[in-house]
Amino acid sequence: MTIVTIQTGSRSSAQGPRVAQHPDGRITISTGRGTLTGWPIARLTPTGI
Repeated sequence: MTIVTIQTGSRSSAQGPRVAQHPDGRITISTGRGTLTGWPIARLTPTGI
């Protein structure tokens, strides 16, 4: 199970386990109360630590 962060609107995001990946690049996550679909937010890799 991979935890991902998605953008669900211009000012909203959500985080949860990935349940599906769509052909157009969107990802569906489980929220515990249902599912949300949105665009993935790139994960930053720390440097210099």
